Amino acid sequence: MQRITKVLAVAGAFVVFGCQGPGGSADHTSNEGKLWVHQGKAQGTTYTIKYVAHDSVPQQAIDDELERVDVEMNAWRPESALSRFNAFSRTDTVFEVRDAAHVWGVLWDISSDVHIESKGAFDVAMAPLMKLWGFRTERRDVVTQAMVDSVHAFARFRTDVVDFNEVLNDGGQKMAGHLSKGDPRVSLDFNAVAQGYTVDGLAEVLQLKGVAHAMVELGGEVKCWGNNLQGQPWRIAVDRPQAVGRSLQAVYPVENTSVCTSGNYRKTTVVNGRRISHTLDPRTGRPVEHGLLSATVVTPSAAYADAYATVCMVLGPEVGAAWIDSLQQAGKSVEALFIMSDSTDAYSFWATPNMREQLTWLSELPEVGR
Repeated sequence: MQRITKVLAVAGAFVVFGCQGPGGSADHTSNEGKLWVHQGKAQGTTYTIKYVAHDSVPQQAIDDELERVDVEMNAWRPESALSRFNAFSRTDTVFEVRDAAHVWGVLWDISSDVHIESKGAFDVAMAPLMKLWGFRTERRDVVTQAMVDSVHAFARFRTDVVDFNEVLNDGGQKMAGHLSKGDPRVSLDFNAVAQGYTVDGLAEVLQLKGVAHAMVELGGEVKCWGNNLQGQPWRIAVDRPQAVGRSLQAVYPVENTSVCTSGNYRKTTVVNGRRISHTLDPRTGRPVEHGLLSATVVTPSAAYADAYATVCMVLGPEVGAAWIDSLQQAGKSVEALFIMSDSTDAYSFWATPNMREQLTWLSELPEVGR
């Protein structure tokens, strides 16, 4: 696979506009330099990195950053630290992760922070519940409340169930982490935050190389800073949340911030004779039942945007909008766009005022007031 190409980025819930068309070449230049594009596969999805600079960033630097997170947090990679911990069944001793790159400590702190902010609507310990409902590799035709209660008892982000402590050397430097289980069946999944965290890491790699204008995307999680080749803000298109096919709903200019979308409109399964979404509420252990199809969140950190979008999908349109308002009132830099459907499958939207003003609709939707 050619790892540095010149094509239009199409990834997950986003398309990047205003850069160049398909088949562009390296001689597209501005006073800031050429447009460089790196693309590839990572973490079970794809990534696209676009930046304007006089020289390219070594592909190895990008690969190293992707591997830094993947080797720790990829639940589908048997030798990753996360997979080995999930398979660890002892409760009388700790599981040690070297964590030389400090991935565990940072992701644990972010996950704990959002868990508290959301009053439990974000939970990285709910992997056993996802498996119970057939959202992993096994299909489940019937799930009873007794089954949910049994698994829910050890699928909670609480220190008596699962805990992490950093280990310092004599100089006070972080050198490892100790994970402990209160139940041998505990397993973790950082999928709702790790990709955003990786985007933040890739952005830091480029910035340390002196890149002043870039768009980094991994699995639909996006971070942009500076301008595109035309000297304009990067523009991100949000998908229309439809189960079949693909069309674009709106375009949003992204300046020095991150944009992440979470949705469940293409991930459903049939359990107990009913079609349910793949969004579980960690507080109840059951699939959510509301009309929110997708939540797009804008905030400086891609890791937090990733986690916040997941929280909104759990909370639903009304409670989620109120929660976003509460974050803004607490001084957080956060914007959001929700796309909903009603019982007749008619679409509508809600957005924070600043985001609403900057959206360019490609397909108009009615706005829902609060």
